[in-house]
Amino acid sequence: MLTTQNGLVLRERSLKENDKFLYILTDGSGLIEVAAKGVKKQNAKNASVSQPFCYAKYCLIESGGGFILNSAEPIRTFFNISRDMARFSLANYFAETALYVMTEEKPNNEVLRLILNCLHFLDTQSRDILLLKSIFEFRLMSEIGLIPNLLGCCDCLKYQAPLMQFDLRGGRLFCENCIGNRSLAEMEPLDTKLLHYLRYIALTDMKQLFSMNVQKEYLSTLSRITERYCEIQLGKKFATLDFFKTMMG
Repeated sequence: MLTTQNGLVLRERSLKENDKFLYILTDGSGLIEVAAKGVKKQNAKNASVSQPFCYAKYCLIESGGGFILNSAEPIRTFFNISRDMARFSLANYFAETALYVMTEEKPNNEVLRLILNCLHFLDTQSRDILLLKSIFEFRLMSEIGLIPNLLGCCDCLKYQAPLMQFDLRGGRLFCENCIGNRSLAEMEPLDTKLLHYLRYIALTDMKQLFSMNVQKEYLSTLSRITERYCEIQLGKKFATLDFFKTMMG
């Protein structure tokens, strides 16, 4: 049976001499594994659509509970990302994280949309690289059901204070009056600016998400907070993130 779906190649794996397995995040079937036969041959017709970060309309054959690539029409290739190692390594971090959190054959189109938007701005170099990292990490957690409660102090419900503590494991806020003698090991202090940025990433509509502006002096701190939240919530460290950090110096 033939099925046609739009999808983004997140990873490839060699299969025999001329074939590959592709891990594609699709709009209809979520994350799927696709056998791409003959694509490593010279002048193979499906070679260009069998590369990581290719977004295309894929015509697939469903066979034996799996998928085989029949043909595809490229929609976007994000070619410029590979010209810059820092941006390329960040794109690989996006892909590795998505592969870790996405359930096979369970679609989540908002996650697909998030990655495509992040890749677009990496490709065009029209947004700060650390801002894109923070947006991806924090919004991804929201889209997979790990959205923190940022509406106010979890004890007294105070919406805002000069300084609040963000509990990274519990995903909640404490004002200075309610923090008491709790350990700060998995807390991050938030002033009003940082709290606003996190609320914006987690809660704003995707159409406005990438129009946000963050003051330059906050970018590294915001990146650290979203990274720690992602790592603690998932209980996972990613090698691609470590490599990205070496590229950034």
